[in-house]
Amino acid sequence: MTDASATAGVDYDPIDPEVLESPWDHYATLREQCPVHRFDGLEHPMWSFARHGDVQAVLTDPERFPNRYGPGISFSDQNTGSLQRYDPPEHSRRRAFLRAPFLPRAVEVNAPAVTAMCESILDDLVPAGHAELHDEFASPLPIAAFTSILGVDDADPADLKRWAESVTLGMTFPDQAAADWEELRTFTHAQVRSRRDDPESAPPGLLTHLACDPLEDGSFATDEEVTGLVSMMLVAGHETTASLITNAVWRLLEDRSRWERLCAEPALVPQVLEESLRFDPPVLGICRSTAEEVTMHDVTIPEHSKIMYLMGAANRDPEIFDRPDEFVMDRPIGDARRHLAFGWGIHFCLGAHLARLTARVALGTLVTRVPELRLDGPTERLAAPFLWGRRRLPVAWS
Repeated sequence: MTDASATAGVDYDPIDPEVLESPWDHYATLREQCPVHRFDGLEHPMWSFARHGDVQAVLTDPERFPNRYGPGISFSDQNTGSLQRYDPPEHSRRRAFLRAPFLPRAVEVNAPAVTAMCESILDDLVPAGHAELHDEFASPLPIAAFTSILGVDDADPADLKRWAESVTLGMTFPDQAAADWEELRTFTHAQVRSRRDDPESAPPGLLTHLACDPLEDGSFATDEEVTGLVSMMLVAGHETTASLITNAVWRLLEDRSRWERLCAEPALVPQVLEESLRFDPPVLGICRSTAEEVTMHDVTIPEHSKIMYLMGAANRDPEIFDRPDEFVMDRPIGDARRHLAFGWGIHFCLGAHLARLTARVALGTLVTRVPELRLDGPTERLAAPFLWGRRRLPVAWS
């Protein structure tokens, strides 16, 4: 039986098609009337947190809200190697091992290479005068950038794209992703073994570092752990960056005066991207579990419950953001960066700087190369319920 104190008369279904198509009014109702909401229509009760302060509290309290049972709606204690399944102190030790290639200065070194990738893609696209921006630009660019940093040079982009869409959908519907998840892990495991079997000829890149270098205590991560970690990095990083690019372009073209302003003021690109992350976060929500009974807003959540913290709701909280439901191109960057699109605290997204760099290059290059850009048909959202991006974004420029 649903606890009335946890619904407050609010009919919120996180996977209802109407909610998924445009969740913002539903999030506003949750923030105002039911900041901790219980939904009983999934395999376990789901408790959703909607206010910025509450989401931030979850993100900074891994003792009460641990990661170890996974970021999806199902409980799983399988160790897949993903940082999303580790809690301190193990999380801290493994994140430190990964951190160096993703620090801002290290990421910025990749700017010329990412720019060259972007220019090359547009060289092929521009003569046609039109494109499906997700499939032909926004997805291929981050795939190329992330695989380059990882040092994976023989991955089929079509496979990576298919695996990413399936695995992210599997956060809500695990059975639908099982086959593709196994394919992805088989591919990645072969990559790991090839480096461990012949480390002297292993190509440079993060994958070789993970496979061949010891952790700080001198031990080595297992094949299973490295495979899981790299598999998640292969799909999660590029999928969310593609959404950042498509979401930003979509909002700019939705009211084309915004696009025209950006073409006239290209220095606004970083602010526009931060506002896009706030206004249209690529991930609407992620799950954790409760390690003990927790009471918030007079609602008691039992131990070993699944909770979802809604970044999409938190990012439009009027207690934090002025004009939260407006896309403000020149919002001060410090104000916009109070968004939680990349998480917060110890689990702040490891690839955030690379995502920002890739999207900055993408948007800046589009402004320069195709200032005539316009929408060329209806858009379509991604299938995964808790992601937010344009799976289809047809555009034209001639």
